[in-house]
Amino acid sequence: MELAALNLVNATLNWITFALDAPSARAVVFGVHIGGHLFVEVLLLVVILFLLSQKSYKPPKRPLTKKEIDELCDEWVPESLIPPITQEMLSEPPVLESAAGLHTIIDGKEVVNFASANYLGFVGHDKLLESCTSALEKYGVGSCGPRGFYGTIDVHLDCEARIAKFLGTHDSILYSYGLSTLFSAIPCFCKKGDIIVV
Repeated sequence: MELAALNLVNATLNWITFALDAPSARAVVFGVHIGGHLFVEVLLLVVILFLLSQKSYKPPKRPLTKKEIDELCDEWVPESLIPPITQEMLSEPPVLESAAGLHTIIDGKEVVNFASANYLGFVGHDKLLESCTSALEKYGVGSCGPRGFYGTIDVHLDCEARIAKFLGTHDSILYSYGLSTLFSAIPCFCKKGDIIVV
C-alpha cells in the first residue's frame, strides 16, 4: 500500500516537472525568457482575473406576493416557550410552604422566588408580623377591605397624618392601591401641559 502511494506521488511530481519543462513553458516573449514558474503564475493570474470579472450569482430579488406570505404564515409553527405539561405535573402541582419572600420553600425545597411582589422584603419582618396580627385581632379581615367599601377608620387617619408629617405637607391622601390615583387625584390637580413624575 505504501509503495503504491509513493509511486503515485512520484508520478505526480514527474508530470509537474514535465509540464514546467515543456517547450510552451520555456517561451521567449519580447526577448524575455519566460520560465515554467512564471508561465504558471501568469496562467493563475489570468484565471483569478477571469473569476473576479464574472458577476456573482444572486437570485432575483422580488417582493413576496400576498399568497406566498399567507402560505408561509400557515406553515409556520412557533416553538414552545415552556416544556409541555405532563399528566404528572397536573396531578402534583407545586405547593408553597412558606411566606413569599426572597427565598421560599416549595415542596420541601428552598428556591429563589423571582415572582414575588415583596420588593422591600417586608413579608418576613417580625415587627410587621406583630402589627398585622394585632390589626387582624382589632379590625378583623374580609375578602377585601378598601376604604371606599368599609369607610374610614382610625388607622387610615393616623397613616395620613404620619405621611403628611414625614413629607412636611399640610395633609395627605391614602389610597388602597396606586392605580386609583389615575382616576381621582391626578385628573383633579393637573392641567394641560403639566408633567407628572410617579
